[in-house]
Amino acid sequence: MGVTTGTAPVSGVVERLPPAEYWERRARRYARGALGLPAVCSYGMPWLYNFAIDLCQRRALGPWLRHPRHGTALDVGCGVGRWSLRLAALGMQVTGVDLSPFMIERATHRSREAGFAATFLTGDIRSLRVEKQFDLILCVTVLQHIVDAKEAVGAIANLAAHLSSGGKLVLLEAAPGEDHRTCDSEVFRARGIDWYRETLIRCGLRIDCVRGVDPMPLKPLLLPHYKSLPGPLRTILANATAAISLPFDWLIGPYLARHSWHKVIAARRAEVRHEP
Repeated sequence: MGVTTGTAPVSGVVERLPPAEYWERRARRYARGALGLPAVCSYGMPWLYNFAIDLCQRRALGPWLRHPRHGTALDVGCGVGRWSLRLAALGMQVTGVDLSPFMIERATHRSREAGFAATFLTGDIRSLRVEKQFDLILCVTVLQHIVDAKEAVGAIANLAAHLSSGGKLVLLEAAPGEDHRTCDSEVFRARGIDWYRETLIRCGLRIDCVRGVDPMPLKPLLLPHYKSLPGPLRTILANATAAISLPFDWLIGPYLARHSWHKVIAARRAEVRHEP
């Protein structure tokens, strides 16, 4: 599944396409340049806007991306490989999965350039069957693009089934504490944090922590009106929103989970203890 950051495409009319075709078109249009951020962050938005999103995501995911680690990792919705390469650099054996073949092509190319031996596969989170279990599964802004609630529950159950004993599932998704359905679209659903809590517990996982990403409220206020604005004004307001929000979100966003639109939710599978 491709990834994005909390909004539906905002740079034109959204076509009703099958998910695989939608993400493949998006990848081929935006995955080559600007580090691929317009493809894997906010669809076609200005560079500063997507750079700010990427920076705040890295900050929020810091506890899982900073220290050397061993074991296996699955990067679901790996896009162009921005998280896969970081996990590989920490010493993990990484498998990246994405719905778009072109995303996988770009991720594989970047991995080879960086000298990492990560494995990349084309696949759908809803039907994914990798014949192994993982110590860490990272899923960044993927579930919010599964618009059918039952399919989203099934996707989380599928991820839980791919966790090893004691393994961690780390999600970064739009999970507002308040109703932000004004940003919903044909390709995006914001589900509340309570939905994620209940679903993770139902899938047999224990929530370890919740961290904030972007508590500054300007982006959810701008996005519902973005497409109706004149072109030059769009760019000005998008960049201004990013410039104003970034210092606040980056400095204290992780500590304001309650007020954050996106959240990092870390959950763990119980360890299976074998009696001697």
